[in-house]
Amino acid sequence: MARTVVAGGAGGGGGTSLAPSTGNWATGTFGTGQIMTFAGAGSYTFTIPAGTTSIRVRCFGAGGAGGNNTSYSGGAGGGFALGTYTVTAGSNHTVTVGAGGYDGGSGGTSSFGSLISATGGAGGSTNSSAKTGGIGSGGTVNYLGGGTQGTFSGGGGVACLFGPGNLGTYGSGGTSIPSAYNNLGATGGAGGGMGKSSSVYTSTYKGFSLGTFGLILSGDLGNQSGSPEANSFSVSPAAIPTCVDMLGTGHGGVQSGGRGFGNNGGGGMGGNDNFPGQGGWPGGGGGCGGGSANWRNGADGCVVVEY
Repeated sequence: MARTVVAGGAGGGGGTSLAPSTGNWATGTFGTGQIMTFAGAGSYTFTIPAGTTSIRVRCFGAGGAGGNNTSYSGGAGGGFALGTYTVTAGSNHTVTVGAGGYDGGSGGTSSFGSLISATGGAGGSTNSSAKTGGIGSGGTVNYLGGGTQGTFSGGGGVACLFGPGNLGTYGSGGTSIPSAYNNLGATGGAGGGMGKSSSVYTSTYKGFSLGTFGLILSGDLGNQSGSPEANSFSVSPAAIPTCVDMLGTGHGGVQSGGRGFGNNGGGGMGGNDNFPGQGGWPGGGGGCGGGSANWRNGADGCVVVEY
């Protein structure tokens, strides 16, 4: 049977219609291998096809937007949920895709009817207090998006199949972690955005930017000062989503001089004056900073239905 993709256009930091795959390497092929991807913010209707009695659904919440000043926080990443459900052929279900946060606002919730949902990440608003990522609910797997805290901070990464989203890297030498993340250990979701200031970046906090498969460190792992060093990183081929399992595994934004956009769910880089980065689709949080609100947007969420 032919596989179908339905996509409304990825939002936030952009993205592309997902190429469906019957060879998902972690979760395997589900049902007939057909898939529908809802990728643009809005409301849709999904009719259960004839002969279908079970579906597998993945929800990614939208990313929060970074605050409009470097003294504010980046936006947090969206949550993630995955579950399998018994359905009736011919029944209609409302699919909602959360909108990415704009100008410091929070990201929206993505859901498949009342069965499963993932909330969006908190926006950077107007202060530097801890911002918590979205959370999945109703699934077999429910994960927390990456949070943010501190001035000059990057956006948080979206959660994914492999775990909670990574935190946005804090600028100004910040080393505190929001309490919701204290016991999570190394997280498996997309990378958080780089912080941006004149302070020293330690290898520990730089690690938040990597994501599950998104970046490879190619330079010095020790402390570095000044602007984030983009030449210390290279993009892993695995950062490109070739199947559903790879959604939300990309790296956070990193680029000398700012404007580092998140990739495949990664958080945007924290800006210096007018150079924040957007969150990567799906669900990456935007980095904080001045200038155009579009530069610090969170990314839209996503809903994937396999049947």
